[in-house]
Amino acid sequence: MRSALIIGLGRFGRHLAANLSNLGNEVMVIDKDEDAVNKLAPLVTAAQIGDCTDEIVLKELGVSNFDICFVCISHDLEASMIITMTLKDLGARKVITKVNQDIHVKFLLQNGADNVIYPERDMAIRTAMKYSAQRAFDYIELSEHYGLFEIEPPDSWIGRSLTDVNVRQNYHVNIIAYKYHDLIMPLESGEYYFSPDQHLIVAGDMKSFNQLIQKDL
Repeated sequence: MRSALIIGLGRFGRHLAANLSNLGNEVMVIDKDEDAVNKLAPLVTAAQIGDCTDEIVLKELGVSNFDICFVCISHDLEASMIITMTLKDLGARKVITKVNQDIHVKFLLQNGADNVIYPERDMAIRTAMKYSAQRAFDYIELSEHYGLFEIEPPDSWIGRSLTDVNVRQNYHVNIIAYKYHDLIMPLESGEYYFSPDQHLIVAGDMKSFNQLIQKDL
């Protein structure tokens, strides 16, 4: 269990707070909007009304006591930067700031953010990958050029073993698990035989995955 401070209760901040709380974390939320705070208060550990561009407000929160602080005010770059910088000045351990434009990323990282979240871009990338690749069911980006893919096994692999196909050498990707209905099982043996009713969880770079898709799927 971790402790989290969430500043800003727009759609992203609300969903983040609710999900962190559901996972058993201690969550405090704060926003200038009294109605937004009151609606979320029953779901979180603590809720407060306040303007976090005011350093006094942040001091009173004891930001250094939280494991992580989220700044979810991407519609106002100036406010987001002020809050991010002030959090770090007050000793916040880790600050994650939401952005909605590429140009904001550099400014926030230079002004104290330990990391940034760009949900609109990330979801667009995930959706594009999911629906542009034939027989691909999901995609999770791990870095700019590397990710996890959920795919059906190529027809040429069905009935053959992992060792026989020699996936890593021939395709430059790693199969880390297989999925049967909602059950995901780690793939620990080269004696695993590919089946048409099981999906594969594949880790690799974009170039290798695209070559695999174009050649075999």
